[in-house]
Amino acid sequence: MSNAQGFGTPRTVENRASKLKQVEWQGMPNFELDDRIRLWHAGLLSLRLPDGINARSLTSAEIEWLDRAAKAEYIASQKNGREAIFYTSPPPEFRLEAADWYLRPDDHWDHDPVLLQTMVEQFPASLFQCSASGEPPAFYPDRTPDYTDAQEAVMRSIFRETTRLGWSLPEYKWFVMEEFRKTTAQVIYDDAIHILTQLQQMECELSE
Repeated sequence: MSNAQGFGTPRTVENRASKLKQVEWQGMPNFELDDRIRLWHAGLLSLRLPDGINARSLTSAEIEWLDRAAKAEYIASQKNGREAIFYTSPPPEFRLEAADWYLRPDDHWDHDPVLLQTMVEQFPASLFQCSASGEPPAFYPDRTPDYTDAQEAVMRSIFRETTRLGWSLPEYKWFVMEEFRKTTAQVIYDDAIHILTQLQQMECELSE
């Protein structure tokens, strides 16, 4: 994966960065800094590049990641995942020369914006596997020959716990990905027991 950051290539980045210090984002809202930061964290601070300056090209690894994550519906699926990212620079400086691609907060990724390169490194594209039928992973895992009545009972308990916590399906899917580095389609019985225990602890902490 390319390690290029921001604009240009390693050969030209120094000259380009020097040029960018002369210009700023177009259309930066005239809000107090704290308000700008809050908007950015919510994915609502839209910034436009100055005329003549383009966002850096996505790497092949980033393109594959977007395609796979979108197909598994871990990010918004429009335009093969391209709608799930935006080109921006982080607060509080919002320096144009530090701009890069970020995953945008939405109904799928319910977190702060995060560098796309970071997501590619932490969650390789190969992790985003669809179900055995080729469909995006849903709440319940694939009904493999190892899927037992005991696992079904645990999964029903997990569903009740996520309902109590007010979780959406994407929140549950990302929880499983972060805990086990697999999709919900690949959850096995031991995983389910661990998930149920974790959720019950969360429920107890919220009720204290």
